[in-house]
Amino acid sequence: MRLALYIGLATLYVGLALALGALSPWKYEFGILYWFLVPTVGLTCVAMAVAQIVQRLAPIPWIAARGFGFPPRRIHLSWRAAVRGPSILPVLFFPWYLISSSWRIGGGARFIAAVLVGLALVAVALAVYKLHREIRLLRDGAVAMALIDHRTSTGEDPWEAIRYRFMTSNGMAVSGRAYDRGYGVREGSIVPVFYDPNRPKDHIAACTCWLEADQTR
Repeated sequence: MRLALYIGLATLYVGLALALGALSPWKYEFGILYWFLVPTVGLTCVAMAVAQIVQRLAPIPWIAARGFGFPPRRIHLSWRAAVRGPSILPVLFFPWYLISSSWRIGGGARFIAAVLVGLALVAVALAVYKLHREIRLLRDGAVAMALIDHRTSTGEDPWEAIRYRFMTSNGMAVSGRAYDRGYGVREGSIVPVFYDPNRPKDHIAACTCWLEADQTR
């Protein structure tokens, strides 16, 4: 269901961006200004606003949970990732336009295009690495409950930084910092943390994940 929602929203947002002229920056009356403000950045802002509403309404999965059981666990996409991920797709037409335009100009501009492509590949590789680590810890890691002891502000912004601490099964105290991925956790609340039993400092809090681990029923 969540993957289907992700694919459906991705198709909708990309389709709307194309229909609004995301591939034709000079076609409309206001040219690049229209293209920048409507089918790319504008549509992304609207999509992110929709995602923000869903993030605030979606239930927090670990509340009243019976536990996550023993590894290996099943992993699935979170509701927040399903609505948040597709929202950035329209704005990706902007770097695509920069790269394609630079390449068509030729000469030194192609060097700029190559640098942009290199940076994009590094960003993709980093995202894949982080996703692989998240899957590994959620699927195979041990579980502890962490106390949120600091949040950067009042909790109104679901993307604020948090600090937390937890105890491993052998009594080791561990602290961490992360960003809340739309769960709106408050100071003084608790959140599950998945950690490597052999290296507890390698851990991830559930509220910083795009994926979720199945819970015991």
